[in-house]
Amino acid sequence: MVLAVFSIHYQSADIRLLEKVSANKDDMTFYLNGLLGELFFNEMTIISTCNRTEWVFVTPDPKKAVDMLVRTIKTKTHISCSVLHKIGELHIGPDALTHLFELASGLKSMVLGENEILSQIKFGHSFCMEFGATGALLNKIFQSIIATGKLVRSSTNISKGAHSVSSIAIDAIHQKNPNFLNEPILLIGAGSMVQRALAKLASMGHKYVFVSNRTMSRVEHLAHAFDHVTVMPYASIKKRLHEFSTIYIAISSKSLMINRQDIQHLRQEIVLVDLGIPRNIDPECGRLDHATLISIPELESVSNATLSARADDIPNVRVIIQDAIADIKRWEDYRQQPVKSWKITAQYA
Repeated sequence: MVLAVFSIHYQSADIRLLEKVSANKDDMTFYLNGLLGELFFNEMTIISTCNRTEWVFVTPDPKKAVDMLVRTIKTKTHISCSVLHKIGELHIGPDALTHLFELASGLKSMVLGENEILSQIKFGHSFCMEFGATGALLNKIFQSIIATGKLVRSSTNISKGAHSVSSIAIDAIHQKNPNFLNEPILLIGAGSMVQRALAKLASMGHKYVFVSNRTMSRVEHLAHAFDHVTVMPYASIKKRLHEFSTIYIAISSKSLMINRQDIQHLRQEIVLVDLGIPRNIDPECGRLDHATLISIPELESVSNATLSARADDIPNVRVIIQDAIADIKRWEDYRQQPVKSWKITAQYA
């Protein structure tokens, strides 16, 4: 059996393609149902974030497996197989294992050393494990990469002063509107990106924060956890857009939440932050004179400014990763069922 990863990410695909290949629970279920019964897929885990989707699988034949996977992605997304082969990277064997450890350690993140990726990896693996899609090998690997990701952050400086994507989004808002701390801001969602944004706003002393989400109990919990947070009913969002100078959205939705017509009549200057993949805000909103739209691509340039301060610690992170990989190899040897992938090195471009 061979370990393989098929990866589509922010450096290989633009946001239009990223949002099509993003995978929520229903999408993951589609892939798992469609592939796990096939000959070339023994185990599978899917990781999906705001800037990447990764299909991790154990297979007897990586080439045939990825061809079948690409055809399945095409069925789901209507992206041609030729385009998927162009934007996808196939990591096999040791390369796949190193890729996963670097991913969990924040080395492949848009923001070097960021922490959000760990919770996203945990979610993807937990969902697939509960589905019954994983076995001994992937469970061992994901247990190890998560533990290594934590160790890297506690024993090196790779995350020292590191901003998450959500934190950088708040910094970008501040750059666009230096007075935003004195003006109402609406955050829509209740996941990790909203939670980290709330923590950042609290540390900055923002006192006019509103939160909304389809599940009200989740934002009510956030309102209790942070000071100066007011819960707003989800159904009233569009009627109250005129009250805010900043709207920050980080939810999973297959349809646009805010369209050009929703804000074109507003009199105030407004900053819109869209951290959703698929996107939550109509890109046409950014063409309005009174609106500024910040989305994932715009944040990459902001995040690059944080890189140099922590890049010197990358060699130390790689040492930790190599120790963890050696531990997995020893585990495989102990089981006396060595994975063939240790002798295979290849990458599909």
